[in-house]
Amino acid sequence: MGCDADELRELVAAFDRLRARLVASVGEFDAAELWDLDAATSMIAWLRDQCRMTTRDATRLVSEARQTRSLPGVRDAWTAGVLSSGQVDVIVRQVGRDTDLFAEQEADLIPRLAVLSVNDTITAMQSWRRHADALTERPEPLEAPSRLSLSSTLDDRGILDGELAAEDHAVVATALRVATTKDLDGEPARTRAHRRADALVDVCQFFLDNQTSHRGGRHRPHLNIIIDAQTGDAQIVDGPKLPPASTERFCCDATLHRVLTDGRSTILDLGTATRVITAALWTALVIRDRHCRFPGCDRPSSWCDGHHIHWFSRGGPTRLDNLVLLCRRHHKKLHQPGWHAKLLPDATFEVTNPDGLVRTSHPPGTLQPFP
Repeated sequence: MGCDADELRELVAAFDRLRARLVASVGEFDAAELWDLDAATSMIAWLRDQCRMTTRDATRLVSEARQTRSLPGVRDAWTAGVLSSGQVDVIVRQVGRDTDLFAEQEADLIPRLAVLSVNDTITAMQSWRRHADALTERPEPLEAPSRLSLSSTLDDRGILDGELAAEDHAVVATALRVATTKDLDGEPARTRAHRRADALVDVCQFFLDNQTSHRGGRHRPHLNIIIDAQTGDAQIVDGPKLPPASTERFCCDATLHRVLTDGRSTILDLGTATRVITAALWTALVIRDRHCRFPGCDRPSSWCDGHHIHWFSRGGPTRLDNLVLLCRRHHKKLHQPGWHAKLLPDATFEVTNPDGLVRTSHPPGTLQPFP
């Protein structure tokens, strides 16, 4: 089914008007606390239960409803299609707690805002905000604190949503910039968003590996995972099931507990926790490899896992001649289909990508200097 530009614009406008009606209805329903009639604990809980919405979407909808209910002119203009959803979002953010002041000026302001783009609406509302602050005698407003939510989707992926104060934004942006890695030769190109997601996970992994609040050596992989010894099925405790590639990667460098059960609930025996890679073997591995051994990568050992060339989950031995240091990104890569690795007797590391390209790396200090 085709769609031209005019039709698409009309569909988006119709969606905006329908969204406005939904938000207004939620606002009235919430204000009357009609959700209590269904024994719900809140409007958000009612939407999750009765409308099968995710917590994230329900929270956003209720927030919009409560904000626009105090701005009837904005709500009506939105419903009529005079203001877009993007413009309404800008307005409520800038108005903040000064809804009474803006409501007094709506009749004059809304026609002027209606003809603007979203970017121009931002500029206009920032100007209104400065004038409102000048008219109101109160202490300098404190910057809103940072907020962050991490919610699970129906397929157990995670969705990050938040807003950072200026200083926090600078810190996080710098950390992501420093942690972001380039695509190496022979690797599939990643989008900017993909690189930043990898960087965020690496920053969190680095903190967990090097934090000092919980002493006692390397705390990896920071998850409790149950693996069925007969089937190999794995699941994070109180969390989702894991794909085989993730399970195999975690087994490379973790602490193992042997637990014998009778059925799913009766524990018969709990063995002593043992590390897959002992502290002494880890030290030897770091002395030999120094950093990630994936060709072209130089992330330090503090960012790395110990990877079994012949996978531990498939009976590979935990010996120095079967181990290499890999940063988390490249550890994940070598547990994906199509990638192969080999460690030669002189500790030369060979990696073959799915296209058959072979690249090598050597332990630092093993190459002979030029005469």
